[in-house]
Amino acid sequence: MLEFNEDNGSYEWWIAANPDQHVIDAERSLNPSAMVLHRANCRTISGTPPRGTTWIGEQVKICGTRRELEGRYPTARPCAVCLR
Repeated sequence: MLEFNEDNGSYEWWIAANPDQHVIDAERSLNPSAMVLHRANCRTISGTPPRGTTWIGEQVKICGTRRELEGRYPTARPCAVCLR
């Protein structure tokens, strides 16, 4: 597992290199009730970020296999866009 909490460029590189992996989008506090599990290629956490923002800002991205992420963060809810 990898955690990106500062370097937006490295996160964007990882996403491009690992489209079949998964990402937890979390608050910096790692509040378990606010964690969302996504596919790495989900449009809500990859590609071009919304204008004037970056993917890494107030949020932390925790990346790895779905099994790793669900095992470590079982309270992460599935993304309504990519994991319906």
